[in-house]
Amino acid sequence: MKGIVDIMKNKKRFFYHRLLFYILGLLIMSVGSNLFLKAALGVAPSCTMALTLSYLSPIHSYALFNFLINSTFLVCEALILHEFGKMQLTQLGLTFVYSLFIEFTSYGLFFIEPHGLAAKILLSVIACAVLSIGVGFTISSGFAVMPMEGLVKTISDKKNISFGAVRVCLEVLFTVCSAISSFVLLPELPSVGIGTVIAAFLSGNITNIFSSLFHKRINAYLGFQA
Repeated sequence: MKGIVDIMKNKKRFFYHRLLFYILGLLIMSVGSNLFLKAALGVAPSCTMALTLSYLSPIHSYALFNFLINSTFLVCEALILHEFGKMQLTQLGLTFVYSLFIEFTSYGLFFIEPHGLAAKILLSVIACAVLSIGVGFTISSGFAVMPMEGLVKTISDKKNISFGAVRVCLEVLFTVCSAISSFVLLPELPSVGIGTVIAAFLSGNITNIFSSLFHKRINAYLGFQA
């Protein structure tokens, strides 16, 4: 009996560890997102549409449109699955938290003002590293997935297409649509640029390096088998 109680206590403790780890990942990701905005050379491919809409709208809130775009991903996922269950509600809540983090961390980075192309490129690389490490935290937690990943996984499972292929196709679609919209309507405020290319090429590799370096310690902290 005591053994069962101990197991239940450990499960509860590790649940909170994973939730905390996930939320910390969202916080780190929000800092990375805002650093991309500070660099002003474009954002990660999956975020280009939110930035484009924030430029076009009289309400210039990237955090708001990030939440709306992610909510749209959730709706699409629910339509494909024909259900909106506990997992989708969890994703919606975490997306809201992420958007709040984006809004509030932007105030703490007010002092960062890069001058010159070299400084902006360097800041974009730093932004990519920070964002990727945050993604590594959320993935390692095993707690939930962001709406974009949830939609990609749903399409991948339903159509029997590889996860990577679906993600690349969606990101290319978002990037092309954002690039066209920016070129036509926002020539002075591009949402797609060098920063987008940097994120496309580096983010996955940085996340993989982070995971390979720290996965044993992370797994031990989160109660996973090494």
